Amino acid sequence: MKGKLYIVGIGPGSGGYMTLNAFEAIKRAQWLVGYKFYIDLLGELSKGKMIYTTSMGGELKRANFAVQKVKEGYEVTVLSSGDPSLYGLASLCLEVLEDIDFEIIPGISAAFAASAKLGCPISEDLLIISLSDLLIPRQLILKRIEAANYGDFVTALYNPRSRRRTDLLPYTVDSFLKARGDLPVGIVKNCTREGETIEITTLSRIDYEKIDMFTILIVGNSKTYVKNGKMITPRGYLQKYENL
Repeated sequence: MKGKLYIVGIGPGSGGYMTLNAFEAIKRAQWLVGYKFYIDLLGELSKGKMIYTTSMGGELKRANFAVQKVKEGYEVTVLSSGDPSLYGLASLCLEVLEDIDFEIIPGISAAFAASAKLGCPISEDLLIISLSDLLIPRQLILKRIEAANYGDFVTALYNPRSRRRTDLLPYTVDSFLKARGDLPVGIVKNCTREGETIEITTLSRIDYEKIDMFTILIVGNSKTYVKNGKMITPRGYLQKYENL
């Protein structure tokens, strides 16, 4: 029996944001591999499956386990939230796999789901920065924050604040304020999941105590504005065509 590895993005949380290809890969799988939280998000889809989970820090164990089970002839689905190539396990799985059949199935990132909840703040070039320094050196994160200012990018901030790491988000906000002023910012917590909250405010009014690792922030660029309670970053169509 020949196995296969599916590296799947399940979207931000709600089943309605999962692609059909992801759904089918989960149905086909004999083994599901992921954080327990991701397994729980699947609900009935995970029933009857063999399941392997680890806690934070067990990513390499999960990748190696999945590859081994494929070599044994199983169909295995490795789960990532959002898209598996964006802060997920796709790159790690490719680093450790050998000559086995695999498929990467993309998913809807929280940045795009949150943008839809907020209006349309990401219609121009988008910079995505994780403020987690577990895998990326802090000095490199700081350089990327400054690059967002240099290019006046709309910026999606992932992993903005944890119990251990409370200083990088205030640093980022202060950097944006000094370089580009009091930009509009959308704050979405538990995007598409139970307990979802949505707030549109400005950089200077952010309440840091409300923000955790389940929160995504989308900071506008210098053209972003709020209309009818929604964030809009104009692409430039009106300016180009309204007088034609």
